[in-house]
Amino acid sequence: MINYSQWLPYLAYVFIVMIGIGVLAGQKRTMGQMVTIVTFGVYLAFVGYLTLTPTSYAFGSVPTMRPFWVGNAPTNPIPFRGIEMDFYLNILMMVPMGVYLRLLCKADFRQIIGIGFLIGISIETTQFILDSVLQMSRWVDINDIITNAFGVVIGYVMVLLLQHSPLKRLVRYFSISSLRFTK
Repeated sequence: MINYSQWLPYLAYVFIVMIGIGVLAGQKRTMGQMVTIVTFGVYLAFVGYLTLTPTSYAFGSVPTMRPFWVGNAPTNPIPFRGIEMDFYLNILMMVPMGVYLRLLCKADFRQIIGIGFLIGISIETTQFILDSVLQMSRWVDINDIITNAFGVVIGYVMVLLLQHSPLKRLVRYFSISSLRFTK
């Protein structure tokens, strides 16, 4: 039986993403910038679907390790314990986030590492809260925080390398870089 209340956090998240994308798109933008903004919104909705919806599936195989239970939340507080296919898929899921961060904002490398960890901590904390309240069947895993940060860094570095290649004009076409993270 489907518990529809478990989908409310995702729907609220998509609503907030739509407002944010509307604010970004509400200014005068080039076609390339609009493509960046719209695809960023679609990407965020996809990540939200993968991380904030109830699940009874696992990519690859079902985790072979026993979880540490904290209330209703299965957790893995030990780094690099129980590495399965989802470890690598988490990195892949966050590579576009690094790309978008480079296209959307000015941040140095240390800030990007911090943002990557902050994104991972935010996702895992939200999953912990949702597991505690709505029994979402989500794992809260330290590996996810590490892989999320690593994926963000990979995407960021990819764009940095492209900015110093013959494709730098293409990167500039899609870049907004109006947001700044100050020290």
